[in-house]
Amino acid sequence: MTSEIVDPMNTASSIKDLCDTYGIDSADYVYDKFGNTVQLIDPLFAFKAGTDEHTLVKPRFGPPKSYQHALAKEKEGLAKSSDSWVVLRDLNRVTFDFEDPLMLTLAYRALLEKYKVSGLKNKFEDIYTTTYSQPPDIHMNLDLDGDGWLVEVQLMLASVLTIKKELHKFYDIVRAHEPMIVLAPLFSDAKTIVNTKDEEIENLYKILEDVKNADMMNMRLSEADGGEGRLELEAENTSLKSENERLRAMLDEVHNITRL
Repeated sequence: MTSEIVDPMNTASSIKDLCDTYGIDSADYVYDKFGNTVQLIDPLFAFKAGTDEHTLVKPRFGPPKSYQHALAKEKEGLAKSSDSWVVLRDLNRVTFDFEDPLMLTLAYRALLEKYKVSGLKNKFEDIYTTTYSQPPDIHMNLDLDGDGWLVEVQLMLASVLTIKKELHKFYDIVRAHEPMIVLAPLFSDAKTIVNTKDEEIENLYKILEDVKNADMMNMRLSEADGGEGRLELEAENTSLKSENERLRAMLDEVHNITRL
């Protein structure tokens, strides 16, 4: 899909060349509905092909849907439908990120030409909508090989995708099935702190487990007869308490940011 849709768009020298590659009538894009020549299109291709400045579409491949989330979505679908089974169409996912709406519509036309469409939603449809329950985009389910291998393809404007990523963090909180899922900071400002402390975060679970077992440490101390063994345990306990305080201060700083 990348070689057939994305690469031609990011290396084309003109809108006509791109339409010819996709097998689309360029008249739909070179002229407006009144027959006037559109002057604002080809300047998009004025940059050197293959450079970052010429990137008109960016493919963003999502990870395959996890087994747990697939079961949750099936359960949600069964609650809404009387059918005894639910078809999941988004086990494999890709989002095409566009800066320009014209390029989005052109990619949409190309996908229609090249693939069998098994599902389609135009979430831009109601132009009078002021609030959205989902981000506005073109949502497609394509049969890649014509043999039932379905993938979810979303065509989305870059600014909308940025908003979606931020809002999705709240969704991650809502659907979390245990506190540990959202233990690490979710929001961008907090991530800045976390990224500077990768080693500490990697050791987070180990440290918290040690803290949880503080009672076990005290029991080990009480059972120690003395001598070097007890001194080693006391030193270990002191080090653990110090590490716990340092970690607690770091997490407090992160939590203060996420509450802003």
